[in-house]
Amino acid sequence: MSSSLLLNETCRFKLKPREEQKKILGELFSTYRSMVKECLENAISMNITSRKRLHESVYRELRMRYMDYPSHYIYTAITMALGIYKSYRRISRRRSNIKPPSIEELETILLNDTHLF
Repeated sequence: MSSSLLLNETCRFKLKPREEQKKILGELFSTYRSMVKECLENAISMNITSRKRLHESVYRELRMRYMDYPSHYIYTAITMALGIYKSYRRISRRRSNIKPPSIEELETILLNDTHLF
């Protein structure tokens, strides 16, 4: 009998970047926010709740547009957008007058890249 153990780690830290680093981080957050926003808009407009279908509908276009970024940024943007959309659908079934989700200030980047190391 084999059992697998899943370990998730979250690291939170303060960073005092120099101006050049601030610019790079700002650009990264802005780009990631755009990726998640586009994925979320696609999921809402096409009523997609399947990761596979959302991936098929947006991945190629995002990959062409953001070819300078690692592909797992797109993968995690799809995952994050789908999580936001599914959460909205679940809450909207229980309550009325729920506004559709939007990405205004996304300050978290989901990088599930432990498999890369």
